[in-house]
Amino acid sequence: MKIRFLLFIVLIVNISLISCGIEVEVEDVKGSRLEYLNSDSNKDSILVIDVRPYDKYKQGHLSHAINIPLNEIKNRLREITDWKDKPVYVYSETNDESFKAAEILVGNRFSQIYNAEGVNQYNYKTVTYNSVRGIVFEEMLKDPDALILDCRTKSFYDIGHIEGAISFPIFEIENNLDKIPDKNKKLLLYCNVGTASSRAAYELSNLGYTKIYNSIDGVAEYPFKLVREEEDKN
Repeated sequence: MKIRFLLFIVLIVNISLISCGIEVEVEDVKGSRLEYLNSDSNKDSILVIDVRPYDKYKQGHLSHAINIPLNEIKNRLREITDWKDKPVYVYSETNDESFKAAEILVGNRFSQIYNAEGVNQYNYKTVTYNSVRGIVFEEMLKDPDALILDCRTKSFYDIGHIEGAISFPIFEIENNLDKIPDKNKKLLLYCNVGTASSRAAYELSNLGYTKIYNSIDGVAEYPFKLVREEEDKN
């Protein structure tokens, strides 16, 4: 079923009022479809937003879904403005709840909005670590108490990495656990495109680490400032 909105853009020039209608569609999506699109191979073609409160999100959410609670969307549009003309999928407990988020996005001129079945309507495969966009991750890097983990191979790390990051290759997790002895430490994970680090985040969450944040935008996708090993030591 397609639900149609009519979004009116009103332009005021001096005393004149000029309006034009732009038709925007919000399409209902089955949970199975969203789960397929949320795969590693498709994740860069869509943005998935879990609009539930953070405590619900933390209990389990789609792996590449970021969390922007419904009551925060209006104040956090800056984080997603680059997706105004690209597919954005929203979900919540039910699709009636996420429909409210869809309305807000349409009202702010997002043009490709999809409203998916909620977690109470479809049995999604979920994870418990946090997924964040590069713009949010970049701010989190300023936290002096956080530990930054580069989940790429050591060769990529040596070429250039985020300042302060330690090399933590996805295929060598077991051999590097001594680098993160505190399971309540805030961990910031990244890689080239956000997929290797998401797998590392999943493994670490299964090992009992509680404060994991994965950047869904890797260094090949977001302009993080990178340094070489010798620069990091200075």
